[in-house]
Amino acid sequence: MKRLFRVDTGINGGELVIGQVNEEFVQEFIDKDESDLIEALYNAEHDEDEYDGPEIKEDFYTWSEVDDLEHLYGVYSDTEWSWVEIPADTKEGTQDSMVDEYEGEKFEPLHLFDREAYHEGTDERKEEYDVVPCLLYHTGEKGGMGCWFIETDGDDFDPTKFCYSTVATNVAEIVDQVWYDKEEIYCDQSWCDTRGKGDWAQVGYFNKDWHDTQEQRINDEYCWEMYDEVQEEKKQEELKNSILVKG
Repeated sequence: MKRLFRVDTGINGGELVIGQVNEEFVQEFIDKDESDLIEALYNAEHDEDEYDGPEIKEDFYTWSEVDDLEHLYGVYSDTEWSWVEIPADTKEGTQDSMVDEYEGEKFEPLHLFDREAYHEGTDERKEEYDVVPCLLYHTGEKGGMGCWFIETDGDDFDPTKFCYSTVATNVAEIVDQVWYDKEEIYCDQSWCDTRGKGDWAQVGYFNKDWHDTQEQRINDEYCWEMYDEVQEEKKQEELKNSILVKG
């Protein structure tokens, strides 16, 4: 018999992008207040007559599309995690699947790895590495930012099989990918409901040679080492308990 579980998080997070922009734009705003940068981006997007700074990038439309380096949307890494079983016939992504009458059980999933996506304030490393001028923009939000559904063939939900990765940037560390039993599961954001809590923006220089991509990290031969150790410890503990019961 199929069983369905929902994994939820806390309520703080948001959207974050990092992308390449023109050098002149970075030089114009790198030493100015953050509020000046945010205002300039708002004017460039909504009222070109009010923006008289350097070209941000070719065909700039909105900050959320300056994302060729990273585009994240999720909760912060210090979020709380909980899981709850819901009726197996509940259709995922519907309002019924989000009913809060099912009280969740808190747990601490395994943090599999953290990808680094930092930028610097100078381009002094450009002679050694592939360094590009960049913009980082983050909108802090509060509310429901999605959940994960896990279906089993009758087995209980196993918190030790649930793990996640994060991306660390200059302004926030955000949950990126999630797996259950080594299979990636995707965040269902059908019923997201958030309100803005503030914007953060920075310009600088991004070292692409130091950028940890999803593909690089998941293909690392040591990626699942910690996960496998946890599973082996659990297996040994179950075997020990089984022997004690039989004895």
